[in-house]
Amino acid sequence: MNDHSSQWIDSGLTCCDVTGRASEYLEDRLSTLTKIWIGFHLASCAGCRAYVMQISLLRDTMGLLPKQFPSSINRLRLRRRFAAVHPF
Repeated sequence: MNDHSSQWIDSGLTCCDVTGRASEYLEDRLSTLTKIWIGFHLASCAGCRAYVMQISLLRDTMGLLPKQFPSSINRLRLRRRFAAVHPF
């Protein structure tokens, strides 16, 4: 995947722009115009199209996994480790 603009229409979006917004695109959290420009880019860029399809598959698969939460003691351990690495 190269960092290029769409071959059909110059949307001003590059591969980096499109891949950086893939999740927002899939979750329909972008303006209509931005979605259109990304659609134009995806229509002419096989690399970005494959990337967005992979992100979509990953997102859908993750949604099928059971929701598990750490126990209270493990949450406390995780908080302590996080605080040790990222002091405020």
